[in-house]
Amino acid sequence: MVKGVNALSYLALYRQWRPKLLSEIVGQKHVTETLRNAIISGRVSHAYLFCGPRGTGKTSTAKVLARAVNCSGQERGEPCNQCQNCREALSGATMDIIEIDAASNRGIDEIRDLKENIKYFPSLGCRRVYIVDEVHMLTSEAFNALLKTLEEPPAHVLFILATTEPHKVPLTILSRCQRFDFRPIPDEIIAGRLEEVAAKSDLKVDSGAIKAIVRAAGGSLRDAFSVLDQALLLSGDAAVTDDVVHGILGTVREEALWEITRGIAEKNMPQVLSLIGRIVTEGKDLHLLAAELTEFLRGLLVSMLASGQTGGSASYAGDNNSAVILNPDRLMRTIDLLVEAEQVMKRSSHPRVVFELALIRAGREAVATGAGSLDELCARIERLEQAVMSTPDSTPARQKNKQVQDTPAVAEVVADKPVGKKPVIEGNTIKYDATPPKKPGRRVEEPAAADKAVAVEEKAVNAALYDLAQIQKWWPDLLQMVKKNSLAAYNYLCQVWPAEVKEHCLVLGVPEGDVFSRQMVEEAATRELLTQTLYSFTRSNWQIRCNFYQAPPPNWEERGGQQLDCTDTISLFQAEEIAVDEDTKG
Repeated sequence: MVKGVNALSYLALYRQWRPKLLSEIVGQKHVTETLRNAIISGRVSHAYLFCGPRGTGKTSTAKVLARAVNCSGQERGEPCNQCQNCREALSGATMDIIEIDAASNRGIDEIRDLKENIKYFPSLGCRRVYIVDEVHMLTSEAFNALLKTLEEPPAHVLFILATTEPHKVPLTILSRCQRFDFRPIPDEIIAGRLEEVAAKSDLKVDSGAIKAIVRAAGGSLRDAFSVLDQALLLSGDAAVTDDVVHGILGTVREEALWEITRGIAEKNMPQVLSLIGRIVTEGKDLHLLAAELTEFLRGLLVSMLASGQTGGSASYAGDNNSAVILNPDRLMRTIDLLVEAEQVMKRSSHPRVVFELALIRAGREAVATGAGSLDELCARIERLEQAVMSTPDSTPARQKNKQVQDTPAVAEVVADKPVGKKPVIEGNTIKYDATPPKKPGRRVEEPAAADKAVAVEEKAVNAALYDLAQIQKWWPDLLQMVKKNSLAAYNYLCQVWPAEVKEHCLVLGVPEGDVFSRQMVEEAATRELLTQTLYSFTRSNWQIRCNFYQAPPPNWEERGGQQLDCTDTISLFQAEEIAVDEDTKG
């Protein structure tokens, strides 16, 4: 490190290494190439909007563009940084490039001042450039005052707006600008830039430290420079190591994350809890640890899926001897538990308990490849049981199963009759045909109870199309089930009857001219309740339609649902029964 540097002359690393050319801006080639071509062809727009995460080069690109449009020695769209315009811009002495912080100059008065000043021509260059940072912080009145100026500014004015939250910028502003989206910078590009800076500045930085810095930067090159700057101050003359970086950030080493993962995979919870205890003792933030572990497991999951693995072992690159049995289902379940724990930890007064319980649950998950978790299997069994129990006795599947139960296992054979011979009557004598007897059938044993349940469920799910007679037979019971859920729907359905069955479409008959009943039955709530009830009877999805008919089938009133009685009507309208005094009548 450099000793004896004047404190007043020191610049942070990200300021020292701020790009001065479009070609030096890393990770945003789609932006820099477009701007360079616009400068070369002389088709620079009057307004640009740079949006994207922090530390991705928005302000740096704006400053390079501002110098390039005013540079007198421009070469292939790049500023020369040698002419008077470029030198004044680099030193901050130019009057042709105005930077405005919208967070502190967000009112309508500041925009009015800007509108008054844009009429003045540039002092040296050909453009007056206004760089408005964090433009989304402007008030609605300020945006409205800027609209006309932004749409038709003077020919010598260039607006460059920058923001991290473009969704907060009004559409009327967005439509007047050319928008460029800056992307998070890839980790390998950030690592390469840090190594380049360390080499050119003669700084001692370990590869492990660079890896830890990149992981914490989250795609922001400025954040990476800030962490490196702080690590250099902490390490002094010694090399910057990953321990120094982890100490600054409060993060843990990847080896610790791998040990937690191995403990979960091997269900060695004492080891996991002991490691968590040591991490807490070191003063690490559990919220940050949960986020790091989630991201680490995500990396393992992506690596396994990218390599086409559906199970097997995964090993950590830093330890060739460590390998644990993992599969994507297990990893996804653990990630789900950690994400849920992160949300609960934010509002809990005992975040450590929440985090440790999530890890214990992850360790107890017995997930087999393709089988699902224990909770999922229990829920699946419960759904099957409910489906079997909710199937009415009148359904074809249940009736058929009942007939199978009532049928004797082996048919009884009468001993005094020849088996397999047909009787022939000749006068008063009965003779038996000498047709050779057929081979006796195999003994049919009654299926087990579990097999019956599965058979009933399969037959119910895979049942063939139901005919109209079956639906009409079930209709009274079906209406009673509807009545338990909605008296109003029950009353409407009492006015109609099953008229036709076309595949899985039930056509309900409505008395001709009864438009009100048809409208009520065709309401979404009534149809949904009816289809759900039909599904509980048939285990099939149905469509409901209504048609007008002159009259219901004969004797239908005796089989159909009954009208609501007085008690049902009172319950439907939540009314009160009032006793009428005989003396007040008339």
